[in-house]
Amino acid sequence: MSDVTLTIDGRRVTVPEGTTIWDAAQTLGIDIPVLCHDPRLDPVGVCRVCAVDVGERTLPAACVRAVSPDMEVRTDTQEIMAHRRVLTELLLADQPAVSQREQTTGDDKLYALAREVKVTDIPWPDQSERQPRGQDASSPVIAVDHQACIMCDRCVRACDDIQHNDVITRTGKGYSARIAFDLDVPMGESSCVSCGECVAVCPTGALTHQSLATTDAG
Repeated sequence: MSDVTLTIDGRRVTVPEGTTIWDAAQTLGIDIPVLCHDPRLDPVGVCRVCAVDVGERTLPAACVRAVSPDMEVRTDTQEIMAHRRVLTELLLADQPAVSQREQTTGDDKLYALAREVKVTDIPWPDQSERQPRGQDASSPVIAVDHQACIMCDRCVRACDDIQHNDVITRTGKGYSARIAFDLDVPMGESSCVSCGECVAVCPTGALTHQSLATTDAG
């Protein structure tokens, strides 16, 4: 396999052919934000938060786009930052006021991204309080908050590709779309083995440990 040399934010870097822009940026210490990507999972480019400018008509997702010789990548232009702000605002539109993860461990990646791109209010609230997607507390180990889910599929891929349990999938369409367990049964009644991998990779408060939810409720 040959090497490829490219420029990212004015800095030259040489990486193996087939490397993604996101991974190439990591070797330079350039942090391109992601929500749907995790280095342990195959990238899918769902959230598009990692979009970058490579001089083309559209902004490709850095987590799935492979580098090419002499490619010039820009990760923090005004257009890109505006793109990330709009995506963040849209993702926040139907989130809980403060997610369970943000309230307890403080590591909700969506809220962290909002702070990074300076989103302080939600211009397009979807009035989800009138039609909440609901919660699932049937599992003794994992608490599910469908309202906090951004459909990034990290939990699905972790369950399938890392643990090989094949429990989590998607169901529904449009606003009613959500993650589901087995043939859309409550998590506590599914074949979930409570390994916690889905909680570990979830970037929001959609999947958290029941102990945290219980502590907060108390």
